[in-house]
Amino acid sequence: MEQPLLVSSSPAPPSPASDDSPGFLIRLLLLVAVAAFSLWANYEASKSFQVTVLNNNAAAASVSSSPPTRRFDLLFVANGRAARLVHRAADSVQRALYPDASFPRKPVERVTLSMEPVVAADHGDCVREETVAVRRGRREGEFAVELRPRVMAAADVAEAVGGAVRRGVARVWLWDGQGRAPKRVLAALEDYLATSSADALRGASLASQSRNHSAATVLPQEDFVCVARLNRAMKDGWDDRMLTEACASIAA
Repeated sequence: MEQPLLVSSSPAPPSPASDDSPGFLIRLLLLVAVAAFSLWANYEASKSFQVTVLNNNAAAASVSSSPPTRRFDLLFVANGRAARLVHRAADSVQRALYPDASFPRKPVERVTLSMEPVVAADHGDCVREETVAVRRGRREGEFAVELRPRVMAAADVAEAVGGAVRRGVARVWLWDGQGRAPKRVLAALEDYLATSSADALRGASLASQSRNHSAATVLPQEDFVCVARLNRAMKDGWDDRMLTEACASIAA
């Protein structure tokens, strides 16, 4: 008798990826959750201060009720745009200056933004106050950022006001060497933080007013690291060697 043909079928090999899929998805979800939490924490940290925007247009009979202030109130104050500019600038500046817990944060409790009266703005202050001035408030941790009326005459008003706010906010969060850091160094740091311009930071090396010419060095490409380290060093004072030392380990 003929034997029936037996068809042997080998079992299909299990999919190697099927067992690992749940674990991979869990790891992916954890990474996404950590990244989302980090972004949220940074955002909340930037909002851990109060923002007050003064509406100068309310005082119609005062000298502050000028065309620039009325336009500023209409375009930036009434719709909450000015406050959002301050919060976004603060978020960006704090990310750059305080990348981790080893960089002590400057205590800021309140930032008051306003448009300076035209008469008060015409007093020929230093170059850095052409578009914005920053003053300390009555209490510790309070700062006033005062925009100059000339920003409202710019061809691109939104960019001019945004740039002035970013510079003012950068100045608020920068340590100033307990008042001893050269103004031109602080101005160059403001430019870097406000515009992310490497050339602005390199200008700080030439503006350090160092008595030691070797301190005036060209900064490397990792400018953001130098800025954070220099700002941390300026918390306790100022020394002409700080600029070089802040970037020494990176340039090596």
